[in-house]
Amino acid sequence: MNPSLPKLIVAVVSYVTQHGGYITKTKLLKLLYLFDVEFYRAHGRTFTGFQWKYFHLGPWTREFDPLLESLVSKDELTEHVSERSEFDTRFLRSSDTLDLGGVIAHYKDEAILKSVLDTWGPSTTGEILDHVYFRTEPMEYGVRNESLDFSKVLQQVPGPYKRTPSDKRPGEIKALRRQFGQQIEAKLSAPAFQFTPPRYDEEFRAAIEKLDAGDL
Repeated sequence: MNPSLPKLIVAVVSYVTQHGGYITKTKLLKLLYLFDVEFYRAHGRTFTGFQWKYFHLGPWTREFDPLLESLVSKDELTEHVSERSEFDTRFLRSSDTLDLGGVIAHYKDEAILKSVLDTWGPSTTGEILDHVYFRTEPMEYGVRNESLDFSKVLQQVPGPYKRTPSDKRPGEIKALRRQFGQQIEAKLSAPAFQFTPPRYDEEFRAAIEKLDAGDL
């Protein structure tokens, strides 16, 4: 397990709540899973180091609960029961504001995390679960009660195409361009195509007359 994970969890809770979202235990776990998927896509390994498993509510790890309980016991995270009686849900909040950049060393990895949180932080837990179940490779290929295989995650899409430099010398390139220009000019100055009208014989005309008369 990544030793920076406790700070990451606090930073995730802080970021999502500051941006108008809410965090529950289930939602937090799924956000960490989505970050691991995208981190694996870029690096070929997960960030958290969790041993993910296909469980009842999708990706789950037995390492998560003790870690969350530890953060709550230390008051780094606090739990708040919903004020609405129809919801028996506990919402998580961070005691301190912790910046993502203080946890993620490289800005590209911070950008990956921010992209996940900006996309799914405002979403409901149900919407996240739907995406996790049907649109993430480890779950798509997963087997219930078995470990999730992150090697199924597609690697990053190749960047924009960049033409490789020519091995020709500048003089050769200039000569080829001149030759190509001459060929184009020759084609443009060539006589226009002459259309030859078709020649219709008497047999053809007789067939047309029968067709018009309804004899065929």
